[in-house]
Amino acid sequence: MTPTAKTTAKTTTYLQMGTTKSGGRPIYSYEQFQTEILFRSDTDNQQGDDDTNNNNNGEEATQQQMTTTTPTSFKPILVIYSAPWCGPCRLSNPVVKEIIKQFVPKIDVVEVCTDDLPEVAETAGVDSIPTIQMYYRGKLLDTIVGCVAKNVLSSAVNKILEDLGFDEEEDDGGGAANGDGGRE
Repeated sequence: MTPTAKTTAKTTTYLQMGTTKSGGRPIYSYEQFQTEILFRSDTDNQQGDDDTNNNNNGEEATQQQMTTTTPTSFKPILVIYSAPWCGPCRLSNPVVKEIIKQFVPKIDVVEVCTDDLPEVAETAGVDSIPTIQMYYRGKLLDTIVGCVAKNVLSSAVNKILEDLGFDEEEDDGGGAANGDGGRE
């Protein structure tokens, strides 16, 4: 019975590997980053070429592309690039967790481990960690490099939400709820 208990512990350890230190959803592959953050895949260009050359399957290919590469709801995505050995990254994790608590209904938060996915960091132009980037519909809106205070990151996220009109939508339905975010 003791070996069974050890096996269970290994399973638990395996399941914990799916969590990130920042609390964001982990990005596991370059393809996942391309599809979920940049909203494109390697097949997008190939399908585009097929659409112009073959009118019979063009509409079908476009519909398939939209369902496989376009998320169902568009909201800004905060991406934190970090590594387990990075001290400033560890200092940034509680800040990101607070931002998740404050903004998670309005934004998605993902984490990229630059040790596991250096090609993602290179594609995103990340030269040092921690780096936090905000994307919307595949477009990079803001980049913050280094350890950041909660009020600085919160202000950056608020500005992006305001610029995109996300706060205006929420004010119509529940303006009082938005006013409780630490401001008067």
